[in-house]
Amino acid sequence: MIHTYYDAKHSFTFQSMKTTLIGLITGWCCSITVSFAQNTVGTLINSSETFNGYTLLAAINSQQTYLIDNCGREIKRWDSNYQMGMAAYLSEDGSLYRVGRIINNDMMMGGIGGVIERYDWDGNLTWQYFCSSTDSVAHHDFKLLPNGNILLLVAYKKSFNDAVANGRDPSLLVDSTLFSEAVLEIQPIGSDSATVVWRWDAWDHLIQDFDSTRLNFGVIADHPNRMNINYLGSSLGRDWLHGNSVDYNPELNQIAIGFRHINEFWIIDHSTTTVESSSSFGGIYQKGGDLLYRWGNPATFNRGTQVNQVLVGQHKVEWIPQGYRGGGNIVLFNNGDNNGYSIAMEVKPPMVTPGFYTNAGSNGYGPDLPEWEYADSSNPLFNSGRLSSVKRLPNGNTLICSGQNGCLTELDSLNNITWLYRNPVTSTGIISQGNTVQNGVNSIFNASKYSPDYPAFIGKTLVASDPIELNFNLSNCEIAHVVNETMEEFDWVTLFPNPSSDELSLDALIPIKSVSLIDFQGKQLPLCTTYLSLMTVEIDIENIPPGSYIMHVTNELGYSKKLLFNKL
Repeated sequence: MIHTYYDAKHSFTFQSMKTTLIGLITGWCCSITVSFAQNTVGTLINSSETFNGYTLLAAINSQQTYLIDNCGREIKRWDSNYQMGMAAYLSEDGSLYRVGRIINNDMMMGGIGGVIERYDWDGNLTWQYFCSSTDSVAHHDFKLLPNGNILLLVAYKKSFNDAVANGRDPSLLVDSTLFSEAVLEIQPIGSDSATVVWRWDAWDHLIQDFDSTRLNFGVIADHPNRMNINYLGSSLGRDWLHGNSVDYNPELNQIAIGFRHINEFWIIDHSTTTVESSSSFGGIYQKGGDLLYRWGNPATFNRGTQVNQVLVGQHKVEWIPQGYRGGGNIVLFNNGDNNGYSIAMEVKPPMVTPGFYTNAGSNGYGPDLPEWEYADSSNPLFNSGRLSSVKRLPNGNTLICSGQNGCLTELDSLNNITWLYRNPVTSTGIISQGNTVQNGVNSIFNASKYSPDYPAFIGKTLVASDPIELNFNLSNCEIAHVVNETMEEFDWVTLFPNPSSDELSLDALIPIKSVSLIDFQGKQLPLCTTYLSLMTVEIDIENIPPGSYIMHVTNELGYSKKLLFNKL
């Protein structure tokens, strides 16, 4: 963990950086006058590498939605009459869109929503649309489209007879019904209604090999573009698919949908008409509403085995915008269900030409492994068996929401933590700084971070007030801010000998947290390091190929230094 240090009696002004740091380190080593501010909620870590933006925070057990800065200070707050129904986003015109939770005993499922609301910048409710009935309910996620419409994820109830007629094994209908998942594109009208302008339904794209006298009979492995209605994932009940995310790619005009219970995500064509989307023909990609691509668990269509399964209970599948690091790839949070080990992932779907994916092989669609991943099994706040999201930011950083624990982690391109935030809004009220947060009471479905030049902020005055948490302590954030601004030219670590052929030493004035070696293609090389003290590190480079490298060193104040190194 990165700590921010401060003088408990006087606090540092950092007028003379080198003098101050020497005093700081002396105090730290002697444990006399310096301690570290260990917050339990709000901003825990903040560094100069953190993306300068505003984070939208919507706790599941709250009727409030917050916009905060990197110190956790409140910029805006919107109030609703409904608890969160999972997702919330800020549109370019400054409106907040959020899903509210309506109890629906006929359509009970995790992530239930039922009402989607729009609030203007000043907090006025300008539109409200209910999507909750005895046989359908909007749930989990939605997506704002460039044309002003909205993609909604909706579950529909299918009867016992309908399910059996479509090839479901009756013995698998333990609830006598089955839910199908649909994506609706709705156009908001007035203040309380909407028109469905497009629809796609998974029920139109099934396959089964159980009963040749029923609909959808065929060889499952020969139809990777359809869903096996008898596949049993992590649920034996009616919610057999459990969609939990929907996203849109404007360049490809495609939609991505994540399904937790079958451990995979699908990509479909949005260029179809509603009629074409119910068939296997039409649209830009000439497959109608059949699946263009799927990834995570090829056993769903009888290709590959459990060995080839990568995803387990994943959430929040979304494309990285073009122009960002990894633009066009897909990020997601691979929860690992409840095995205590979660992984943030980036996946690069292989294409022949843009939007046309390579065919599925014997072990499913490629790639075999993610393009990038991050895990921290030693940190219980990172691992989350449910909820959660991953978002690539404009500066190349990655924002990860470990939803179950209400923990937001921002990483730089080398996977160093630049920002860490713990949600103080819980099911029993707002936590006071210093108090312990019980896991699961401060959950968040997802988090988004917006740049200061995001169109929603044009013409707005953004004034930071106090942090959300009670009895707040900003020293953790403010001093990190001062340190990072003034350390830009301060040489706090040296590397010698340079060049070298067998070993190196790092000497630092500030305790070293981590060391990594990167080649000029961006590949990280394994290092054998020995920490002789917090200030000195010895590095064995005998097995590193000759050439030029970048040594990336991070200290306990959260500051990073990149040093050029030549291996003989």
